[in-house]
Amino acid sequence: MAYYYNLILLIPTAPIPYHTSILTGEGWMLELLNGHPDRIQTCLGVGHDTFDHLVQVLMHHGISPS
Repeated sequence: MAYYYNLILLIPTAPIPYHTSILTGEGWMLELLNGHPDRIQTCLGVGHDTFDHLVQVLMHHGISPS
């Protein structure tokens, strides 16, 4: 029994890619902003509303999109 327990738990499984987007830069940001609502939270740690507010604050202080 212990043999099968170890066989199941100790055999490494192949990793499953998480970040699979081919896009970079602006394209990736647009994908986050227009995609699934939870994805921006997962990738950036903030929600869509918070990100929009951050962009507005940065623009108010003279930082423009590149």
